[in-house]
Amino acid sequence: MLRTTIALALAIGLAGPVAAQEAAAFAVHPYNYFGDATGLTASVSLGDLDGDGDLDGFAANGRHWIQQDEVFLNNGMGLFRSARDVGPDRSTAYQAALADLDGDGDLDAAIARDLLPVLLLFNDGTGHFPVAREIGPAAQARGIVAADFDNDGDIDLVLAQRGRANLEFINDGAGGFDQVIELSGSEQTIQAVAADLDGDGRLDLVFSNRGGEGVMIYRGAAAGFGAPQRLGADLGLEIRGVAVGDVTGDGRPDIVAGGMKAQGVIFVNDGKGGFGAVRRFGSPADVAYAVALADFDRDGRLDIALANSEAPNRVYFNRVAGFEPVDIPADPVDTYNVSVGDLDQDGWPDLVFAVSEGSNYVAFNRTGRRK
Repeated sequence: MLRTTIALALAIGLAGPVAAQEAAAFAVHPYNYFGDATGLTASVSLGDLDGDGDLDGFAANGRHWIQQDEVFLNNGMGLFRSARDVGPDRSTAYQAALADLDGDGDLDAAIARDLLPVLLLFNDGTGHFPVAREIGPAAQARGIVAADFDNDGDIDLVLAQRGRANLEFINDGAGGFDQVIELSGSEQTIQAVAADLDGDGRLDLVFSNRGGEGVMIYRGAAAGFGAPQRLGADLGLEIRGVAVGDVTGDGRPDIVAGGMKAQGVIFVNDGKGGFGAVRRFGSPADVAYAVALADFDRDGRLDIALANSEAPNRVYFNRVAGFEPVDIPADPVDTYNVSVGDLDQDGWPDLVFAVSEGSNYVAFNRTGRRK
């Protein structure tokens, strides 16, 4: 894959950090593949970890197998040109939620790991994590989300488990998480998203589920999260990736779920926090392990990015007449996740793909150069 991309880049002539395929919506720079080609990266989370004003990458590595998590530092041009190992041990990471857990103004990491407790890493402000602590039980963790779920001004955590009850960790205000709440239900959960679906000022939860179980919604309330509401179980879809955003342009957050060897689904918000209407998008050939939303072409409409496993990673541009697919110019690989952020600080959201059994890579957004 890397040799193919380099040959293409040389043939069309590269200048600096920009792949010179001017007509392409996204460009993959041959120097911005990162991580071990034999690594099992499950996700790359983005945030300014060293406090220099640009987005760095936190690679959660291993999945079911033991590997080392890594931080990749942005050189200010969108290129990850240096890296460091993080965490006291190699382990089985799936995802790192980056948030200020202890209220000191920098981004810490809460890492979901398979058959291990959640690992907290506390940042010293320079992208080093000298303090580590485990919380909760050994979990069949697949995903984690950080947000203020109880509206008390600090950051809490929700852990997604496959085959076990999902867990909520309540922050004591100083980065302690002794209070653990088991959410009702036990599903084949893979990912979790937090969003205020009904406009009541409290965050709700959306979980993706495998095994044809659809997605689940937990409504936030003063007393905590109640029983879940299930969507899409009648569709019989394997759903790993889920995202929330206003893709229909009516001012209300919709739920977008990727299909595995099936079209994706948009559960349309009815304005009251309900989701009666269903719209399909994408291709039956998509094998979406993750979904991300952003206005990639800055036309005022949210577009949909899919991380596809062994199929081309793809962006569906949201047009008035429907969704226009654009493939990312890279060889199909076992992509596990996708993150969005403006890595090169040009005002356009870029994509970072986490690859298992291959190098991770950045796809720079070049839609602005086509206008």
